[in-house]
Amino acid sequence: MSPILQLRDVSVSYRGVDEAAVQGVSLSLAEGETLGLAGESGCGKTTLAMSVLRLLPSTARIDGEILLDGKNVREMSFGQLRAARWADASVVFQGAMHALNPVRTIGDQIAEPIKLHGRVDGDLRARVAELLAQVELPEQRADAYPHELSGGQKQRVMIAMALACEPRLVIADEPTTALDVVVQAQILELLGRLVTERGIALMMISHDLSVLSASCARLAVMYRGQVVEHGPARQVMTEPQHAHSQALASAFPTVGDARFRLTEGASSGAALLSAEDVSVDFTSRSGQTVRAVRGVDLEVDENEIVALVGQSGSGKTTLARTLLGLQEPTGGAVRFDGVPLPTRSAGLREYRKQVQLVLQDPTGALNPRHTVYEAVAEGLRIHGITDDERGRVAAALEAAELRPAEKFFGRLPQELSGGQRQRVVIAGALVLQPRVLVADEPVASLDATVRGEILALLLRLRVERGLSTLVITHDLGLAWNIADRVAVMYRGELVEVGAVEQVLLDPRHDYTKTLLAAVPSVERRVA
Repeated sequence: MSPILQLRDVSVSYRGVDEAAVQGVSLSLAEGETLGLAGESGCGKTTLAMSVLRLLPSTARIDGEILLDGKNVREMSFGQLRAARWADASVVFQGAMHALNPVRTIGDQIAEPIKLHGRVDGDLRARVAELLAQVELPEQRADAYPHELSGGQKQRVMIAMALACEPRLVIADEPTTALDVVVQAQILELLGRLVTERGIALMMISHDLSVLSASCARLAVMYRGQVVEHGPARQVMTEPQHAHSQALASAFPTVGDARFRLTEGASSGAALLSAEDVSVDFTSRSGQTVRAVRGVDLEVDENEIVALVGQSGSGKTTLARTLLGLQEPTGGAVRFDGVPLPTRSAGLREYRKQVQLVLQDPTGALNPRHTVYEAVAEGLRIHGITDDERGRVAAALEAAELRPAEKFFGRLPQELSGGQRQRVVIAGALVLQPRVLVADEPVASLDATVRGEILALLLRLRVERGLSTLVITHDLGLAWNIADRVAVMYRGELVEVGAVEQVLLDPRHDYTKTLLAAVPSVERRVA
């Protein structure tokens, strides 16, 4: 069987950049095959994938041969290339949250590539409904706008668009990033079923070896523009040969593996931050009352790390906002050090010096026009703390492992890596010397190595400062990695709370078992 895609000694360089982004890569992919492309941010994997359809900027130069169905992509005219895109090969772009047009309906966006390629044969809406059915979405979703869909539904829409013109090759760039484990498992199962039923070739890009090994037959690991290891998924995941492959494989801990338990120290046993029978209601546009949080009891002790886990929409973030005083509870109470949460703004300001938030998306959390110094100093200025501002900012940056601190003072967020931006966000919380951090998905958007560094930083802050942390996550591996206790949230309720070993190794509730069953495993390969 001749390959659908052949890459022969492909290199990609950018004008004005000395080192090539991709160097001498040779890979092939046949009908019904699945290939995972793994590596950290900046390793060249997305550049390589985008070169297949010449989707790179004009500053890029491609060398070598890229054969799509035997045709050299580098030699195609623009008209030939336009005809190949969507029809011969298509891309599920990274970040479905931002890839869809917010002012057009889902149905219109799925229909667009069909119209562009003149594939309208009969009722176009019926074809859109058929595509939605293939990705397990109801026909009615065609009239919805992106903001009315969940993250997993948006990702399914992106897959439907990629399938619209029945391509033989689909390239999926980080298709499960920021999705919870259950939705992630559903997306991987969907892609695997499409490979099996339709015989498409699938190239999947990710920094997470566990995701790729659960969904791809072969893995290619990239490092600094080169493929450093290539072979069967099981072999690369369980017996990696290259040092970089080994680092990637160990960066995503398996629940139950004692090698990855990083916790040190012990909590005092005294509750520092607590929710007592907390409920939160919202009123929908139709006037209906929706209970987002139902009678939650949760404590975070001094010098303790608690992981709050659950799917998107389970109420985790609403509970966190309530603990931070950003959302008033409908019922119950929040206490800090035994004292009820203040209701007046002056009292809340003082409270928020003690309990600080670390946001999920460091890029969105930082003002692109503010320097690192201004971002970290902002909290001090809001709270009227003028004593030794420069020293406090430097100390916070040093505590977040941005050293030497003065080197970062004048930098803008776009001049930093993803991990450095997350450290700046953490420094902005630490500058007020809080006693509790509430970290909302603190590593969801980071690659493997940086993720481990941020988790180790949170642990070090607990050891050195006695800092308590509530980590909100859908990642059970993260919870296993650093937490003392785990609280599992489902439909607004805490259905299971206990020591991490008890909850994750001997779960009692069916929902906890469902979460654990959804974690990617080499044993559950779909292709």
